[in-house]
Amino acid sequence: MVAIEIEQVKSFMSKLLVGDLFDQFLMREGKLTMSISYEFDGTLQEEFYDSDQWELIKEYQYISWKSEKTRIFSLIKGKKTPLSFRFVLMLTRKKVEEFVMRYNIPVDADEIAGLFINVYFQRGVLTCTPGVSRKTFVADHTLEQMWDEEMKQYLKEFM
Repeated sequence: MVAIEIEQVKSFMSKLLVGDLFDQFLMREGKLTMSISYEFDGTLQEEFYDSDQWELIKEYQYISWKSEKTRIFSLIKGKKTPLSFRFVLMLTRKKVEEFVMRYNIPVDADEIAGLFINVYFQRGVLTCTPGVSRKTFVADHTLEQMWDEEMKQYLKEFM
């Protein structure tokens, strides 16, 4: 696991909240601390949606970052910077399968519980930490190493 310090904070935040930087991810959870704290559980609530809407999104357990970032941006925007925030974003199952195949990693995609990027901001410092969750223990950490490298390359313009 690596910690990627983001030096180009303003550019990163613009692409995170307005651009499409993490649009292929789902929002697993988050916390935003300003004058009060907001906590987010990205778990989709089926009863909120009508049947047609649910049919379109039911393959995912969590809400897409793409659909939720505007709401979060509306909380953050203003003259004062948040005291802190933490967002745990998770790659979609399809993208996990593509990642494993692209790097020819010897693992069954069904054994991967998730590929994550944790976005932390506190005291003016913005850090991204890639993470892997597996359903079973394995000695080979090629997946974790490749995910760390992928995220470092993906975020290199902000470092």
